[in-house]
Amino acid sequence: MSDHTVRPGSGSGAPAGGSASTRRRRWSRAAGTAVLASGLLLTVHPFVLPSSAATTSVSTAAGSHASHKSAPTPAATGKPPVVPTFSGPPPFAQYREIHANCKVTHHLSDDPIVYPGLPGAAHNHTFAGSPTTNAKSTRSSLLAGGSSCQDTKDKSAYWIPTLFQNGKVVDPTIVTTYYKSGVKDYRTVLPFPAGFRLIVGDMRTASAADFKGNWTCGGNTYNTFPKSCPSGSSLIVRLKAPSCWNGRDLDTADHKSHMAYPVSGVCPASFPIPLPMLEIKVPYKLPGGKTDGLAYSSGASYSFHYDFMEAWAGNRQAELVKHCINGGRQCNGYGVDQHKP
Repeated sequence: MSDHTVRPGSGSGAPAGGSASTRRRRWSRAAGTAVLASGLLLTVHPFVLPSSAATTSVSTAAGSHASHKSAPTPAATGKPPVVPTFSGPPPFAQYREIHANCKVTHHLSDDPIVYPGLPGAAHNHTFAGSPTTNAKSTRSSLLAGGSSCQDTKDKSAYWIPTLFQNGKVVDPTIVTTYYKSGVKDYRTVLPFPAGFRLIVGDMRTASAADFKGNWTCGGNTYNTFPKSCPSGSSLIVRLKAPSCWNGRDLDTADHKSHMAYPVSGVCPASFPIPLPMLEIKVPYKLPGGKTDGLAYSSGASYSFHYDFMEAWAGNRQAELVKHCINGGRQCNGYGVDQHKP
């Protein structure tokens, strides 16, 4: 998968000592060899890296991606679900969304979508939602665990590259993933099918100008880290996902091609199924609003991206989609719109 390259790190263990040469390691993988850049091993939070380790350019690792087998694509769903039709336009609704508000749970250099079963093969990630997510995670294992989300039936896994400032981990105050309507007729949106997976964004984005999300602080919007933020404010990154599904694949080899963006508020014919449009919102509190020394484990600001593995318990997601999205409500993290019960 082109979105993720190998990053110096490990899911466990203390930072390695010794000279730079002794910290360099070559890890042989059954599907290819990923050469880890020199640096200190990342470990579970709390941990600190020297600024050089956090800001070193990330290797493209093109060879390892070419030879590495990504996660096995889940079986196709069979017959596509039926999208409801209506005779007239939808009633006006200012909001059509669910808020999945989840606390950060842990950090690991794992990625169960791109590097399944290979602990330490990815760059370091910050996880929210399921507290058990690791390289071996499956939907079944996520459902068997707990949740850091306000709605504890949301056992899905959400993860992003870890942010550092001068080598020290900066955790978000919360990770909010909105489930919205990306199409005009919000009544037609269907829930994610069980086992659905998606990567949004690309760590190999060429420049800030190409970044599809945005950064905000102090009422201003940017396409990269700003020079500074007002003291006491949060630096917030947002990034929207495509929301039209091909109705067949729970995942694809690149973890993207089963989804497309709506065109003029309507899903294209080859991606006819409107699913919730994910939009992640990640706020960081920075001491004094200072943004110097910021870098992601995946690289520059515009390398930001996120991964999603669906694992809602029972019928909870379907209930929320019907009540909140199809019902034209703005539901909080507990599935309640206090202004429109």
